[in-house]
Amino acid sequence: MTVPHHHQDRPALVLVDAFSTGSMLAREAAETHRVLHVRSRALASGTFGASLPSALLAEDLTYPGHEAEVLAHLKARRPVGVVAASEFGVEAADELAHRLGLRGNDPALSAARRDKSLMMDALSRAGVPTARQCRSGDPAALLDWWRRHPDIERLVVKPLDSAGSDDVYTCDSEQEVLDACRAVLGKTNIMLRVNEEVLAQEYLAGDEYIVNTVSREGSHWFTDAWISRKQVREGGRRIYEAEDLLTPDDPVLDVVLPYIARSLDALGITDGPAHSELILTERGPLLLETGARISGLANPAALDLCTGANQVSLTLDCHTGDGVALAGRPARYPVLQRARCVNLMARRAVPLPLTALTSALERIPAFESVRFRIADGAVTRPTVDLNSSPGAVFLVHPDPTEIDNAHKVIRELELELL
Repeated sequence: MTVPHHHQDRPALVLVDAFSTGSMLAREAAETHRVLHVRSRALASGTFGASLPSALLAEDLTYPGHEAEVLAHLKARRPVGVVAASEFGVEAADELAHRLGLRGNDPALSAARRDKSLMMDALSRAGVPTARQCRSGDPAALLDWWRRHPDIERLVVKPLDSAGSDDVYTCDSEQEVLDACRAVLGKTNIMLRVNEEVLAQEYLAGDEYIVNTVSREGSHWFTDAWISRKQVREGGRRIYEAEDLLTPDDPVLDVVLPYIARSLDALGITDGPAHSELILTERGPLLLETGARISGLANPAALDLCTGANQVSLTLDCHTGDGVALAGRPARYPVLQRARCVNLMARRAVPLPLTALTSALERIPAFESVRFRIADGAVTRPTVDLNSSPGAVFLVHPDPTEIDNAHKVIRELELELL
């Protein structure tokens, strides 16, 4: 790919796997940098691959099978930073940043930042409370472990290293565990890896929270935090329905944020973004997972309205600037307006009526934006997880009542159009 001449003198920035919300990093970075894109896999699944903003990339390199060549190529271009732009790129970004001598997280803990079982092991070693768990490729071994823990009434069975609620099952019986294992084992997950083992964890009862951060030199800034609501669908699948932005004076943050800071430390996340999900149980907060990348909720325009900053811009400040923007922010974000992210739920297979949906949404006072996960006219499928949700609607308004009213209108639109 040829770079426009007037961009040749811009500093270079490496983005690894700028798919999905990582495309937002690419768009903002391209305003001031030459974006050198690196793929950590030779292929990317259809939905994610289509999200890559190819026109903004100065170069698009494939790392697997060309490691020495790509490293030498990047060294010659003297990039100012390396950023994991999506969950796909976490491990490769750690490695490249380390080998290029740039700001990043210690590669020694890269696997623990991807594999959910190793993640909990790392927290446990650091004295951070976690859910009880067992990993195995043998369903019988999982059942044997469950029988030896009779106080665990319900299990969650899921892949070790997938994302987006991909193949996450809640199980109340041994047969449901066997069914979940049958569905997960041997399947290629959305991270393009074969599930050779599954993870069984005790089901955590309580409210679920999402905490997004940007770290620099071991200090953590909390950019936004949300309470998440889910619906239980057929087959025990739990789907994200909506997330509400918490105000900074919410007392739950006094419990949740210190726990997340300890978790980030245990996972060696010293520099860059992170997206953490946890349950506030009777035993206190317990981590579901942390991704060392920007949030799937990332919406710079909406977050700027709500908090005065956003995780995307602050991530670029961390990796390409001197950290002034981060240093000028409070560790706990302020709230200027209220926000809710509503995940659309399809009930049947129909061509996505993007124009009709958008037109109807734009008439709602609290509507800020909508991000569709499939193309106009693409056939929807009944929503069973986050990846089968047709899109996410962002609502922003000073009055929480207006947001509640907008949410009701969205659910009515779904009945009519999805």
